[in-house]
Amino acid sequence: MKPSALLRSISCRIPGRLLSSPAVAPLPYRTRFDQLVTPELETLLIQGADHGSGSGSGFMTSLTFLVDALSASAAAQKIARECLAKNNVIRCSGDIERSEIDEYLGEDNAQLLDACRDLSEIVEVIRSYSRSLQVALHSLHGLSPPTTASLARALHVLDSSDQLAMETNMKRGSGGGGLLSRRLSQLNNNNNNKKSSSAADHELSEILGGSSSIASTACQILGVALSFKSKGGFPTVQSRPTSSWSCSLHELHKGLEEEMKKTRKSGGGLVMLTELRETIMAAQQLRIQIKNHNKHNELGVIVEELKRRCEALEEIMRPLDEKVDDLYRNLISLRMALLGILSQA
Repeated sequence: MKPSALLRSISCRIPGRLLSSPAVAPLPYRTRFDQLVTPELETLLIQGADHGSGSGSGFMTSLTFLVDALSASAAAQKIARECLAKNNVIRCSGDIERSEIDEYLGEDNAQLLDACRDLSEIVEVIRSYSRSLQVALHSLHGLSPPTTASLARALHVLDSSDQLAMETNMKRGSGGGGLLSRRLSQLNNNNNNKKSSSAADHELSEILGGSSSIASTACQILGVALSFKSKGGFPTVQSRPTSSWSCSLHELHKGLEEEMKKTRKSGGGLVMLTELRETIMAAQQLRIQIKNHNKHNELGVIVEELKRRCEALEEIMRPLDEKVDDLYRNLISLRMALLGILSQA
């Protein structure tokens, strides 16, 4: 993401009449949700801009960015819950409010909870993939030189672990029409098609739609980063940004799409978590060496390299899994708060 993205984000929050008119006009009203959630998104924008201005892999492949994106989405659910508790307008006094809450609980919240479960399973698939690779390494450990049988056994484990991880990841993940991809695409379409009318309805729509869009974005980012085959684009926000948070989210989506396009143009093909990509490449290199019957000393170097990659991959799965679980728990808490509002109507 270019550093100018943050400037565009700030400038688009200022209505055109304020930019063109010399007269001093009152600032537009900002809801509590807008005031609290916008800084969370701006932090992600700044991080993307800083990472994009440097060298190396893109920000979507960074563990730090992925963890922060999940943290921001969990924070958005907390903010939504606090705003509902402190908002004197939203008391579910009319059919519109009840209908909107029912729709959120039945569609958005349910889809996001399922998306979190999908992501947790994908994380576990990657852990299993790493463990399977280490089984292959165990077949070669301590053998000088490795026997033909041990090489064949290691090659079989490498091939079977790749196939199983690929099939499961594709079924649950963001590539090839996986469950996660379908859930989030449907959720994105729902959010783009939503409209509001009255002031109370607008504020409720902002809280529910905003927290949902931010969580969906974080899930989509992680789903892409953990996918073995994710060559599609990133879903864009179709509706015009009307608030600070929606403008920041719009800029974030643009930056994500730009990064995916840049990766494809550079020949990288996939936007993938750095540690996952390095592990897959090391496993492929080991497979090539085994098939080519290279010398034991060369094989030993590659075995040690893959061992380090597997350990690093398993290590970073822990914070990602914890952040997904944190988002899941906050979605449940928001769901309970809304059910409480419905029960008091």
